[in-house]
Amino acid sequence: MDSGKNRGHTTALIAYETLMQQFKEEPRGKLYCLHGSNSVFRISLSAATHALLKGVPITLVDGTNRFDVYYIAEFARRQHPDPGRLLENIFISRAFTCYQMEAAITDRLPTFVRRIRSPIVIVFGLLDTFYDEQAPLFEVKAGLQRVITALQALKRENISILLASVDTKLVSKERNALFPRLRSAMDRVFHVTENDEGAPRILSESPDQRTPAAVVYRNREGRSA
Repeated sequence: MDSGKNRGHTTALIAYETLMQQFKEEPRGKLYCLHGSNSVFRISLSAATHALLKGVPITLVDGTNRFDVYYIAEFARRQHPDPGRLLENIFISRAFTCYQMEAAITDRLPTFVRRIRSPIVIVFGLLDTFYDEQAPLFEVKAGLQRVITALQALKRENISILLASVDTKLVSKERNALFPRLRSAMDRVFHVTENDEGAPRILSESPDQRTPAAVVYRNREGRSA
């Protein structure tokens, strides 16, 4: 891959387009995970805005208070003749504890997405609340398994789910093992870093391994770079 500064931003941009194309293409019903730098949230919101422009209802569950309403509102004002109508198609639920996150995904989310016919769900910081040491580890592990089961059930209903989380190194070995357990349940996992200019770079990883499987980058002719 060309590492020159002039191409760094272009490479990251095309990587993002490739990722979004994979997420949107048929068949529906897939589990994707973005993890790494803070760029995971902006990339996920960009995915949401593209879907909103096509009239697709988006459901977002926020477990880390990273939803940027101003970003979405500014996008709506610039890109849509009726920004209010565009914003009506994104539905936000916030969770502040692991118990609230579990209830949001296992109990409320399935019924809600069926009712509004939302084919895309984005989850910010799914594990952030599970890292809270005040929650007993055995409850956290059991709750995470129920969340994974619920996500897989949504996938079978042709709901595409995009998880976004910042990498966190914890003191507790047991809680550090929560993310590998979650990622192993994903269809695709992407590690997001940033180059020297702050532009995101996206690497595809194996769900069962931490080592990158391939760089998610294709030039406009479709050849690897």
